Amino acid sequence: MAVELPLAADDTGARPWKWFKFLATTASGYLLVETDAGLVTINPHAARERIAFEQLLSRSGQGDALSQQLLIPETIHLSPVDAARITAALGDIEPMGFKIEPFGRDTFKIDAVPQLIGSLSPADVISTVARDLSEGGARRGERWREELVAKSIARSFAGTSLALDEAGATRLVEELAACRMPYISPGGKPTMIFTSTRELDRKFAKN
Repeated sequence: MAVELPLAADDTGARPWKWFKFLATTASGYLLVETDAGLVTINPHAARERIAFEQLLSRSGQGDALSQQLLIPETIHLSPVDAARITAALGDIEPMGFKIEPFGRDTFKIDAVPQLIGSLSPADVISTVARDLSEGGARRGERWREELVAKSIARSFAGTSLALDEAGATRLVEELAACRMPYISPGGKPTMIFTSTRELDRKFAKN
């Protein structure tokens, strides 16, 4: 059954549609959505990455509100170069919800992680962040490291996406619509493909 969710009366109008109906999930995992202006095909992987990226940046600095305490702290040993990168980026990593501290030579102890990464291995996420930092050294800008860390964590989170039921798909579409930049992932991939009603009418030669 299709679900229609109109926007709240006090919405700013910045969303990509006024209302939508979730229609179905394709066999290949894409979401089909009807909107007031046409049909939208959504890539849930790219959508989850965009949602997580914006949530991490908007909630950065909220401390414990963003963190999930680990029952058993996890340690990670890195190469000297990667350990130096993580040490330099701790001021950007910890506000995302991590609690991480040096624990011997080139080793870190992780006591808490961002709530959204769920069952992901904290060590794997930090390893990914270290690798991504190595590729971002030539960038400039006040927030480049913070944005790179958020992008790295978001990509790890999006990679664990499972099959969505109707309620989960509807929630994802609503969260994507609320994003500041809902049309592309942090890495530049499209989150959705839009086919307007006008284009459909033209292709079907509807009078």
